Amino acid sequence: MRSLRNLLLFVSVFVVHAAQALDAPPELIPADLSPGDQFYIVFAGSDTLDGAQSSAAYAAYAATVKANNLITDSIAGWTTLFGHDDSTLVTTSAFGSNTAQPVYNTNGDRVADNMGNFFSDSQVNAVGYDESGVATSANIWTGFNFTGSSTGIGDDSLGGNDSQWATSVLVGGAGCAGVSLGLYVLSPLLTVPGALAVPVANHYALGVTALLLIALAGWARKRTSSSRRA
Repeated sequence: MRSLRNLLLFVSVFVVHAAQALDAPPELIPADLSPGDQFYIVFAGSDTLDGAQSSAAYAAYAATVKANNLITDSIAGWTTLFGHDDSTLVTTSAFGSNTAQPVYNTNGDRVADNMGNFFSDSQVNAVGYDESGVATSANIWTGFNFTGSSTGIGDDSLGGNDSQWATSVLVGGAGCAGVSLGLYVLSPLLTVPGALAVPVANHYALGVTALLLIALAGWARKRTSSSRRA
């Protein structure tokens, strides 16, 4: 029975871990969501970087710019979205396996219904706001097109442009050098506090867990019956 209890403990820990998401600060919870709903936040960073930077500098941008605001700074795990001509691409991968949840900006507007809609040319609303919720229309470094794919443009760093929201600027033959812009930053998966939520991507894990529990129950009954006969 000890082995059975240990296995059940492992399964319960696995389920809790699989369903884990960060509680969203009240100030970032969109009005159209309810307790237990899960979502992402995206913002256009107000800090700017010269275009001739390493991919490591762009990756570090998220942690730097989110610290400009106490609310965004209270959340760990923000990710810079960018493509670099060294072949680094951080776009769809930033969502991990949780791709069905909606994306909002820091003004509470729904930008996209899911990851697929986010990387398209038909978002519900523009990103349009920085980490402090201030409206912005500044151009943004991306290095990826509206599908989230690398543009492969730029002699020394980011490049490419899209007329919808993945906007960047190229200057002269030196690619992006000499121009300073911000970047898009995506939150980790967030949950509206108040109810237990299970990410869509973890339904498989729960199904496997249910099968394990059923098998364990049958094993326990069989063991009990065998003990009685003995």
